[in-house]
Amino acid sequence: MHLIILTSLDVLSRNTAASLVADEFPHVPVVLHDLLDGGVVMRRIHSDDQLIERESTVLEHGCLSCTVRFDLAPALLRLAAAGETRAIVGLPPGTTAENAIDGLRAVAPGVFTVDTVALAARPEDIEDQLWDHHTLFGAGYTAVPEDSRTPGEFLMGELLFADTILTTSSELICDDAALSARGQQLLRELAPHARLVPSDGLDAAALGSHSCEQARNRNLPGAVFTPTLSSQPFRTVEHRVSRPLHPERFQTALGAISVGCCFVRGSAWIAGMLDLRVAVHGVGPRISLGDGGAWGAEPPQDELCRGTHLALTGDDLDDDDIAGLLDACALTDEELESARITFPAPFAPEHH
Repeated sequence: MHLIILTSLDVLSRNTAASLVADEFPHVPVVLHDLLDGGVVMRRIHSDDQLIERESTVLEHGCLSCTVRFDLAPALLRLAAAGETRAIVGLPPGTTAENAIDGLRAVAPGVFTVDTVALAARPEDIEDQLWDHHTLFGAGYTAVPEDSRTPGEFLMGELLFADTILTTSSELICDDAALSARGQQLLRELAPHARLVPSDGLDAAALGSHSCEQARNRNLPGAVFTPTLSSQPFRTVEHRVSRPLHPERFQTALGAISVGCCFVRGSAWIAGMLDLRVAVHGVGPRISLGDGGAWGAEPPQDELCRGTHLALTGDDLDDDDIAGLLDACALTDEELESARITFPAPFAPEHH
């Protein structure tokens, strides 16, 4: 069975996108799931604007992954057994497309082929969502209290994983042309790999083609993917430092640099953890450092040498300021000597 998967942060964008995609694929069933309070999962299946199934189920473990495993997969398998060869799947807000695909493949290996993963989003909302400091639950996007991700963290993960962005509008809120244009420019800067498709006047041929391997690579800890051309007023600045970084100076610099950046990603080489690739990931107000694997492991983009490589996206970036702050984090000759650090050949310390 071939699937078009719609992921979203809010249910209105998802429903709008699902309706418009369905118009392009007559007679193809649309399966929508919503996770409600108390572990209740509501499933609706539409075909040609007709509601053919509506059912609510209480799951023992009312979480997003259980929704996929115990309700979405069985529903799709029933449709496949009835002779359906394609389906449009609208995931519950807050459910990542990657987890949904993994869940479907775990339940029914080899049955489903994902043709397209599309993120439905309203461009006017993107910037505010990236900078929202609440959790998904606190912001009202999901009914799972344990979900501590911010809206921006979820959104950025889906932008990297999706091959298509369906821009939606709202009948409840008047469109702002200037704000919408700014949001679309930001989307192009954050996800240059994805096709940006207006859901109004949608053409099925405009949808992207999904490659799960490429999507996963874009989401690897420390991966850096940047646009070839910037989408003004937004742009992405990359900077590299060949020496290990002083951990305290780097922490201070990262905080100062990231204030004006809506997306920060890359890897850092930090003194005291020389064998560990430290993955840097920051969306809006939250920045995290994680385990990017050993430097000897296969890296995201064939970068075989140790060193810091960061990419920062924003609309008011000072290249010299960023470079100065990061360069000042590098260990001095004296610090290198006192730490007795042995460098790989490509990064033997230079003497000033």
